Amino acid sequence: MPRVNWLAAAGTLAGGLLVYPLAIRALGRAGVREAERPDLPASHRGKAGTPTAGGVVFVAALLAVWAILSRDAAGGLVAGAALLGCGVGLVDDLTKARRGEGIRFRPKLLLLAACAALLSLGVMALPATRQTVPLLGPRDLGVFGVALSALAILATANAVNLTDGVDGLAAGCGLPGLCVCAALAALEHRPGLALSCAALGAALLAFLAYNRPRARVFMGDAGSLALGLALALAAIEVGALVLLPLLGLVFLAEAGSVLVQLSYFRLTHGRRLFLASPIHHHFEEKGMGEWSVDLRFWAVAALAAALAALWAVAAGLPRGPL
Repeated sequence: MPRVNWLAAAGTLAGGLLVYPLAIRALGRAGVREAERPDLPASHRGKAGTPTAGGVVFVAALLAVWAILSRDAAGGLVAGAALLGCGVGLVDDLTKARRGEGIRFRPKLLLLAACAALLSLGVMALPATRQTVPLLGPRDLGVFGVALSALAILATANAVNLTDGVDGLAAGCGLPGLCVCAALAALEHRPGLALSCAALGAALLAFLAYNRPRARVFMGDAGSLALGLALALAAIEVGALVLLPLLGLVFLAEAGSVLVQLSYFRLTHGRRLFLASPIHHHFEEKGMGEWSVDLRFWAVAALAAALAALWAVAAGLPRGPL
């Protein structure tokens, strides 16, 4: 990765570490705090009142780095995706803080679907429909690629949102995928895209310093939706759309556990397959602490991302400058 990207990432990390204490106080004074949620495991009951929407800071850091050092279209699409997700999530976080309940599921899903559709148009405009398919190599997916991109963007945003339920979990599981995308972009000689991925990863590290158990701030929907949209766009732009399930394997498993739980509940007329869902809550109910959940899930995320990187290289990535 070019030296400027490492320096920018280091600067973003240092800046985030300095800004977060100020942001935590500001969010607390503004009343943007986690609402009480009786449906969560008992270990979460004391977390009500913790400042939330901390994802605003790492999104702002990404936008600042892109605006100052890059301003290219590829990196800008990742930054724009993060901004869109942050906007939708912030509305949800503020609604929760004021009313105790966020945006209802269907309106929220429609908003995210609109974001995914808009971003898929950006994928088509770049263009970024040429994807590397394992066993087949590079293929221009055309209109199908645009539709698949929209679906992947929407699914990833929702999956990351579901994963954000244990201190440090979503941020730590998102980092390996971003690192792989940054490395592939750098090898493809796309410094703007690599810079955006590296800056977001560094900003997430700064956030983790204050989000590790026990968290002083939560990323909120403002952060989880931003991270999901940005990760999906980064994978698409480096040609790894088909490998996105591996880059975000933990997110996929978390979303899948919810779908399985709901389906089983309906088929068996009220029985549960897991003690709770998403799956991280199942392990918590079995007595596993948050640090234990984090370390195990982070390890799975890192191994899956490494496998995705090896598979990508074997399938024909990096592709060289576009």
